[in-house]
Amino acid sequence: FPYTTLFRSRRQPDQGEVELRVRSIGLNFRDVLNVMGMYPGDPGNPGGDCAGTVTAAGPSPAGLCPGHDVFGIAWGCLQTYVTTNALLMVEKPKAWDFDQMAAWSVTFATVEESFQELVPVVAGERVLIHAATGGVGLVAVQFAQRVGATVFATAGSPNKVDHLRAMGVKYITSSRDGAKFEEDMKRFLREDNAEGIDVV
Repeated sequence: FPYTTLFRSRRQPDQGEVELRVRSIGLNFRDVLNVMGMYPGDPGNPGGDCAGTVTAAGPSPAGLCPGHDVFGIAWGCLQTYVTTNALLMVEKPKAWDFDQMAAWSVTFATVEESFQELVPVVAGERVLIHAATGGVGLVAVQFAQRVGATVFATAGSPNKVDHLRAMGVKYITSSRDGAKFEEDMKRFLREDNAEGIDVV
């Protein structure tokens, strides 16, 4: 990965943008694939989750001003300063530090977009969550439980299965063995008196 592409010159924020002094970033699997050259398509520069302090604001910056400590999504944030859409940032709670706020924005936004915007998940529905102990998976499980949906999950190891059971997930099968997945899912659906899954 070309080192020089990580650092871009600063620019004045445009309409609805803010510039941040990045204080902390959260790396995720997308970033690992990015720097290894394994991400499909053009992933842009590494970094998405971050927390920092607003240093400059363009017109209509969603109520954010220089000096505000914020967290959210800024693509390519693996640098000292980054400019992003102000609507992707919110003020950081004073009781939390930058490191605590830097790690979850992309995963929470992914789940919210999926389970609230694209296919709203509601109480009583059955939701299949693959790789349920990954970053997005854990948030998806919590979201589904919060709205009253029944979670059907996959996991790849006994420790991950134990973690999901501790979270209150009843129906857990393999994410690696296709025959076991099919067998377990048929049994789970019979036990739950269900004909199928509502959301995957």
